[in-house]
Amino acid sequence: DPRFFNMSPREAAQTDPMGRLALTTAYEALEMSGYVPNRTPSSKLERIGTFYGQTSDDWREINAAENVDTYFITGGVRAFAPGRINYYFKFSGPSFSIDTACSSSLAAIQLACTSLWAGDCDTACAGGLNLLTNPDIFSGLSKGQFLSKTGSRKTYDNDADGYCRGDGCGTVILKRYEDAIADKDNILGCILGAATNHSAEAVSITHPHAGAQEYLYKKCYATLVSMLTRSAMCGGVHFILKNLGAI
Repeated sequence: DPRFFNMSPREAAQTDPMGRLALTTAYEALEMSGYVPNRTPSSKLERIGTFYGQTSDDWREINAAENVDTYFITGGVRAFAPGRINYYFKFSGPSFSIDTACSSSLAAIQLACTSLWAGDCDTACAGGLNLLTNPDIFSGLSKGQFLSKTGSRKTYDNDADGYCRGDGCGTVILKRYEDAIADKDNILGCILGAATNHSAEAVSITHPHAGAQEYLYKKCYATLVSMLTRSAMCGGVHFILKNLGAI
């Protein structure tokens, strides 16, 4: 229903499905969180930002390219996926489209957390987008020996022979814990720490590096141990989502 989101059918037809799903899931996530605009200081429109991970342009490269029209740019350029959410809800906080390859969604979550901790925004819509419509990407990944020849992932297994791709879209609403408590939000979990780095010393640009990952693990766990120690002293129990490693 494009009219629900103040879009004409013509504009909706030229908008990347990832952008459409981002807008839909953002609406659902905000509704589930108990969000009411301008009800509290942390829900003021100028203090809400969007952060989304997206690493491909399948729709723009294959589907939309067959019919370049008025909404080709706003419907296909990645920046407009989070930007459209801000525009629809009238958020005037930061709007970021993040691409760090396979870790894009968690990198977006990490940036959202960092922005919250730094006080750059008070509420964040964050998530990841991935829809597969371009066969060229499959071909390139196959020739680069990235994809599993057996059609299944075997994480941490000696028989691992690559990975499998999949479609997906998800949105979470993030706030500082004290703000969520004050606003009586529907809290599903707590993120105690988030960090990212790059495998600069790896044998190739696509390989992980044990030293870089070890450093990041130690950095994250140092923060988590400190937070958990304080939580235990206060009798708190938390669900933890960790971003431990990025390409």
